[in-house]
Amino acid sequence: MAELLFLLVLPLAGVITAGTLLAARSRRARFCPSATTFPCLVRFTGGQRTPERGRWPRRRWRAAWAHDVLLLQHGRLLPRVTALPVRMPEEALRNAWHGEFTRLGTDPVVVLLRLDDECLVEVAAQHAHRHDLVGPFLAAAIPGLPRGPREQRNLGR
Repeated sequence: MAELLFLLVLPLAGVITAGTLLAARSRRARFCPSATTFPCLVRFTGGQRTPERGRWPRRRWRAAWAHDVLLLQHGRLLPRVTALPVRMPEEALRNAWHGEFTRLGTDPVVVLLRLDDECLVEVAAQHAHRHDLVGPFLAAAIPGLPRGPREQRNLGR
């Protein structure tokens, strides 16, 4: 009796596992179908501007731009999407330091973004995706530009 029950439960578990994996794969495939997505690493730096901002995470994200919002997807089995409303890039695109991180090819690039809530986020991508990385802020991809004037906050006066 136990063997018969085992023979019935084992295929059922296989079907459930296969269905879950297919559902997760289709969710990843449907992430921003109209936009160009790119693999990246994301490091939330808070307000620190020093080079010692902590370690880069090991997991890669998929990213896409929707106007000035960076959409980030992470998670293999249960993909989750995080939206980052970006005010402007703080610095121009820079080449990653040797050994700063791995998993993004031989010549990765990094951009430091200021969000609407004043937090700083570093996003790194492969050099081939540098134009996708800067999104609507194409001037950040041009090296050697002088810094523009600092945006003044409107305090309602």
